[in-house]
Amino acid sequence: MASGSFASRVLGVVRSSMIMAVFGISLAGDSWAVANMLPNTIYTLLAGGVLNAVLVPQITKAQQQEDGGQVYVDRLITLSILVLAGITAACIPLTPVLVRILSSSNWTQETYQLAVAFSYICMPAVFFYGLYAILGQVLNAREKFGAFMWSPVLCNIVWLIGLGWFIARYGRGIGDPARFDGTMVAILAGSLSIGVALQALVLLIPLSSSGFRYRPRFGFRGVGLGAVGRVAGWTFASLLVAQAGLVIQSRVLTSVDQGFPGKIPYDQAFLLFMTPHGLITVSLVTALFTSMSKSAAIRDLPAVKADLRRGAALIGVATIPVTFGMLALGTCLSGVIYAGNTRAASDAIGYLTMAMTTGLPAYGLYYLVQRAYLAHQDARTPFRMQLLSTSIGIVLTLAALLLDSQWRALGVAGGQAIANTLSAIVALGWLRQRLGKLGMYRTTRTWVRVTVACLPATAIALAIFLGTQQVLSGRLHLLVTLLLGGPAFLAAYAAACHRMRVGEISSLVSAVTTRLGKR
Repeated sequence: MASGSFASRVLGVVRSSMIMAVFGISLAGDSWAVANMLPNTIYTLLAGGVLNAVLVPQITKAQQQEDGGQVYVDRLITLSILVLAGITAACIPLTPVLVRILSSSNWTQETYQLAVAFSYICMPAVFFYGLYAILGQVLNAREKFGAFMWSPVLCNIVWLIGLGWFIARYGRGIGDPARFDGTMVAILAGSLSIGVALQALVLLIPLSSSGFRYRPRFGFRGVGLGAVGRVAGWTFASLLVAQAGLVIQSRVLTSVDQGFPGKIPYDQAFLLFMTPHGLITVSLVTALFTSMSKSAAIRDLPAVKADLRRGAALIGVATIPVTFGMLALGTCLSGVIYAGNTRAASDAIGYLTMAMTTGLPAYGLYYLVQRAYLAHQDARTPFRMQLLSTSIGIVLTLAALLLDSQWRALGVAGGQAIANTLSAIVALGWLRQRLGKLGMYRTTRTWVRVTVACLPATAIALAIFLGTQQVLSGRLHLLVTLLLGGPAFLAAYAAACHRMRVGEISSLVSAVTTRLGKR
């Protein structure tokens, strides 16, 4: 899973760099950011989280039936596909209204119309995002994890081809919305929709190889889908709250004056923030979610708690050093990735990523706790978690309006990190009330040791940054610092963890070395 996620994330970062090269920090870039966000928002709000929360526990439980749950799963998938198709068909004519909701009221008419044009072509991706989730969750429930993580690679390749074609034909730095014609819009938005469609459809191959055979079945009454409805209802409410927060965030970011970091650099920073989360936490928790769902189905609470402790420890060991490493080398990383942009633009992305990443370990812990509740088919408590997190985030996002345009996006990023941290602490306390004593002493000790191990590694990375600055300048300085400082940070961190006997480091290393075999 991690290897597939890594390949996809690397290509995603390349894609992000090319998008910045096309638009720069501009109103046209904000138009694209809103259009790209729209199908993701609709899918996540109306289907994505519901599918992810419902399918794995329900399919895992159904597999204990005599027929392996085939009839039940067929009906569940049929219902999900019908809902997705209906949502997509209903949202396409509402595109202009939805774009207006996500955009700032001070946009020019040209900027708004460009966002609408992009969005019309991107909107069919809603259905294929959902189909990808359905097929992927069926594979996950059958403990076939790899293809789900690898198929986004195909999507990114298609998208990169489209972006490369666009740059070769029209050039870079096209920030004026009035310069875009129908062909330009079709190339950019069409490559997205085609890529997402292929990302979903390619999963039919491993699903068929696993022995799964789907047959559309209707007649949804009296087959036990009531529990699905209850979980889906609370999950929908949770996502509604989350998307309300994102709408407010989008409006605040698009209120930034021209030339200052707004929505598009924030989105690029968020992509960098989500890369370690997707690579580490999502890969880990995806496997643990299936395991916790099986244990919860037979009411084996000790096994659920053991998975929780293991996941929390590994998340800390892997994400805490990412936080410290980003604080030391964040602008170097963004400067190398976004080398096609101005230094000011790449530095802005770096600073935003640094602010977000301070909440990365807590965000991973929050994600794990949420999945522990969903394994018990409890979506009500995750709704309370989301309500708390979004409320804190909204207050801090609105507070960022008090800042000058130069600092507003940074204020939003820092506010989200604070919201993630406070929410994770409260959510873990609620889980302890639900499951009883969790036995997290050893996990807490691991987090403390890992944090201490990061301190000398961070000092070494900063020393390299300052040292190379004395003899090099510009992009060369950033590249050399990253090439020297990154490995030095990792080596110092691993040595300090070994010295302090952080055993989880061995677990992470062995997960890789066992794949290498005798090589």
